[in-house]
Amino acid sequence: MTRVLLGLCVLVFALSIASDHKLPIWPSDQFSVSTVIRFGALFRGSLELEPWRLLAAVFVHFNILHIVMNGWSLTSIGPAAERQFGSARFAVLFVLCGVLGFVASEQWYGVNPHLTAGASGAVFGTFGSLIGVAYARRDPNWKQILIQNVVSLAILGLAFPVNNAAHVGGLVSGALLGFAFSKERRNVWLGWLFVVLAVISITLSPLSIALSNASPIWREVRAEEAKESP
Repeated sequence: MTRVLLGLCVLVFALSIASDHKLPIWPSDQFSVSTVIRFGALFRGSLELEPWRLLAAVFVHFNILHIVMNGWSLTSIGPAAERQFGSARFAVLFVLCGVLGFVASEQWYGVNPHLTAGASGAVFGTFGSLIGVAYARRDPNWKQILIQNVVSLAILGLAFPVNNAAHVGGLVSGALLGFAFSKERRNVWLGWLFVVLAVISITLSPLSIALSNASPIWREVRAEEAKESP
């Protein structure tokens, strides 16, 4: 499941390269606004028009540094979380934390213009889930894991123009889900329920990206970009 989620991020990034005809590397060099909106980025007022972007935005990245950081973090912590919870619960956790991270972002920034996207909220949610498990099991290491994540948030916030609200929202959501998963009584029916939820989550993810691509909004933005370009 970690590979599937990472693969979807890479696929959207490849489509962004094809759409923009360039490979942006550094934070100062990003895909055009129309391209990231095309594949699901959130922007001012987008939730009122196209609420599915809460999910699509999880898989959109602005440049190669952005996707490499999130991809490296996902491959570092994802397998451990997947072994801990199982593939179905992990898929639900990742998608839900990504969505809730952007919900937190929308609540924090309000109506202010804020173009945002990326899997970092979901990645922080994955880290948070292991904190929740450690706390539920009274493992003293939960404090160390929490401190490491807080330090990571601080470093990212100072070094890059990141969406800290989405990071915090994902982290808190993941910790709560990890705690709940650790306390639940496993049974066959509950296991099948999470399988169904995982299938729905994985199916809706590319569908939300396709809906964003079908939206006329990004074409309008691209037309404006064409007028402004020399």
